[in-house]
Amino acid sequence: MKKSRIGALLIALSMSAAGMNTIFADAAGRRVSVHDPSIIKDNNGTYYVFGSHIDAAQSNNLIDWDSFTNGYARTNNVEFGNLSQNLKKAFAWAGEDLEDCEGGFSVWAPDVIWNPEFKCPDGSTGAYVMYFCTSSTYKRSVICYAWSKNIKGTYTFGDTLIYSGFYDNDSYVKSSTKSVNRKYTTTNVDELISKGEVTYNNSWFNNHDFNNQLFPNAIDPTIYYGTDGKMYMTYGSWSGGIFSLEINPKTGKVIHPKTGTTSDGRMVDSYFGTKIAGGYGKSGEGPFIEYNAETGYYYLWTTYGGLFSTGGYNMRVFRSKSPQGPFVDAAGRQAVLSSNTNLDSVGLKVMGNYKFSTLDRAYMACGHNSVLRDDDGQWYLIYHARFDDGSEFHQVRVHQMYFNADGWPVVTPFEYVGDQLSKDGYYDSDIVGKYEYINHGNATNGNIIGYKTIYLNSDGTISGDVSGTWKQSSSTADATLVIDGNTYKGYFYAGKNEKNKKVMSFTAVGSNNQTVWGAKNDQFNGNERAWTGDFTNSEYDLVFNWDSVKNEDPGVSMKIGNTSLLSGVSYYITNKNSGLCLDLPEGKTANGTNIQQWAFNGSFAQQFRLISEQDGWCRIASVGDESKVISVAYNTGADGTNVELAEYTGADNQLFKVVENNGYYAFLTKCSGAKSSLDVFEWSKENGGNISQYPYNSFDCQLFSVTPVCPAVNDGVYSFRRVSDGKVTGNRTIKRLEDGRYTLTEDDGKSGTYTIKCNADGSYKLVTSDNKESSYIFEPVAAKVSGPTYAKIIGDVDANGIVNDADAYMLQCYLLKLCSLKDTSQGDVNMDGKISMADFVYLKQKLI
Repeated sequence: MKKSRIGALLIALSMSAAGMNTIFADAAGRRVSVHDPSIIKDNNGTYYVFGSHIDAAQSNNLIDWDSFTNGYARTNNVEFGNLSQNLKKAFAWAGEDLEDCEGGFSVWAPDVIWNPEFKCPDGSTGAYVMYFCTSSTYKRSVICYAWSKNIKGTYTFGDTLIYSGFYDNDSYVKSSTKSVNRKYTTTNVDELISKGEVTYNNSWFNNHDFNNQLFPNAIDPTIYYGTDGKMYMTYGSWSGGIFSLEINPKTGKVIHPKTGTTSDGRMVDSYFGTKIAGGYGKSGEGPFIEYNAETGYYYLWTTYGGLFSTGGYNMRVFRSKSPQGPFVDAAGRQAVLSSNTNLDSVGLKVMGNYKFSTLDRAYMACGHNSVLRDDDGQWYLIYHARFDDGSEFHQVRVHQMYFNADGWPVVTPFEYVGDQLSKDGYYDSDIVGKYEYINHGNATNGNIIGYKTIYLNSDGTISGDVSGTWKQSSSTADATLVIDGNTYKGYFYAGKNEKNKKVMSFTAVGSNNQTVWGAKNDQFNGNERAWTGDFTNSEYDLVFNWDSVKNEDPGVSMKIGNTSLLSGVSYYITNKNSGLCLDLPEGKTANGTNIQQWAFNGSFAQQFRLISEQDGWCRIASVGDESKVISVAYNTGADGTNVELAEYTGADNQLFKVVENNGYYAFLTKCSGAKSSLDVFEWSKENGGNISQYPYNSFDCQLFSVTPVCPAVNDGVYSFRRVSDGKVTGNRTIKRLEDGRYTLTEDDGKSGTYTIKCNADGSYKLVTSDNKESSYIFEPVAAKVSGPTYAKIIGDVDANGIVNDADAYMLQCYLLKLCSLKDTSQGDVNMDGKISMADFVYLKQKLI
């Protein structure tokens, strides 16, 4: 809830809106008004949202909602029965007829979970447990829990858990029916201290009053689970920030930590727990944490600003590999704030106030969200929104949510009405066109973000009110947009807008913490792109430079060390901290060329082939010159040694052990005894940042994503390694036919015709005409195959194992009858059964 509020007004607004389910219904579906909606799905497939002011609703499809509660009814309350009696212990501190809620109640922000371990007072196990709060001011509140065997209630009060707003001396606050001593000894703090579970902390107080610059308002609790098997509660608002505490699943109560600091320097208080976001009176409330097993991150959602329509309410998201942080945003900034932090500079902004032309009213104050990963793996964002209609009326909204290539959540521009993202993407002709474009920016204010007009052009450019480029993945709906120099990653999406018209749209986020949306207004009449089972990126060739191929062996094993990476596959290697790729400056491949980082451009300068060597080591060859590999200068293990390109000799400074770390990889150097690794110098996030060798500490500047290039196969001779068992099955000549298929010719002359498709892991599958397939790693062969002979390389007219201008010169001489060939078959470059000027032209084209 908000730092300061008019309680009676908010209560009146909530209660008067309870039955207004269909107002503003632009799209299909019954709407409900539930503030701060927290979602849960039961075993029967019914969805429920529970919210502040004892409001809740249910749905069978996330589209049509129906309320089933009766708000603050004092008796026969749907959720709590006799309200005052059931919540008496909580109301003794806050939330009934006192200060902000004088003459009424303040019961806020419940989160309901099914807890199979909960020990009920009747001796049974398993219950729906509701965590909620009652509150009287912006800092005096209490978090509680209640339980029920029925998800709708009635819920039986369990106990109070965390209090806030207490003093260190006697201090009374009164109403006509209440008199409350705000000293900490009237809370559970004194009891917990006497039990040894909590340590008294002088910092709780500032001039005897509660120190709300360092410690939280005890509201907005939500429950989440860690991969460590533990149950946690996150909570808090404005004031001192967002905190996390472990919960005992059997009792539902808090397991208090010891006071101290985390390894990265964040506060740990024995009573309030571990600080994970916010602080120093800056806005931020409604925390919600959920783990995504596919990305390996815990995501922390929180809402900035004031909750009223002009208050700038907007959702932000952070992530962490650990359930209690540290959480960071897309720019790498910490969620925990310092006293001088500019709040708007922190947190990936999910959405703010906005209006497309298809909306009758602008969406305002979108926030206090929860998220759901449904049984089919689909993610949803659930929040409440207000509108620019002059009132504070609010409704629940549900949007689909996806995670982009960098693992950040992106939300569809329109509410969910049953559409789904295309698995395989869309045809470019359906993407090209005029869009209304919204950049949600970074600000927290009451301004409405209007749309601009842009055009996604057929040549991959963006024009109109902004300029840049756009690209869709060759095999999915993944979208990459570069707008005014900033890169945004997300998805193209065809779905219904609020006028119930299906249109093409896009949603994407950038490392500048901004979300961008685009939507057409014309009807989408296209089809989803047909999936061919092929990840091939036709822009790049499997072998860039045949002259540089150095492949005496195809690698000693199928995998790189103990990882799932395949030996012989070409990869992009992208730093976790900067999001920039390992790169050769200006594409230079000379010995001594520096290794740097640079924004992704897909060129050969950013493509590297990992090739396995003995004892789990590997070399990292440049696709631009495969005889050159990434090397530590001077063959030393010294800290800070530069990393460069050099001719491969097999020396220790050219060998790396690849180790996996939560989906990323580190490259440990053999010359350091595997104690040091490739490292982006000084955590640089700039183009041109240098790559050096430093002791390995699992820092983000030492971790890299490794992504297959999936290039197209070009003509040549290749070694074949079977993926199923790693067996090398010999060398074959591959030639592409005009119809897109390939002929494969073995050394004994036997040949066959196949379709070649690239798999997601970078291997290739051969598909016969009757759709039988088998997968291989294709590695280029340009060295001796056996004895004194060389493998036949297409275009190698002089039969010396490489293709260069000397071959074109010899072929020209032969055609002019000025010289002879060692092997006349080598002159048949286009393999049409004869040697003619067409072969010379074909060879010159290949060399160019």
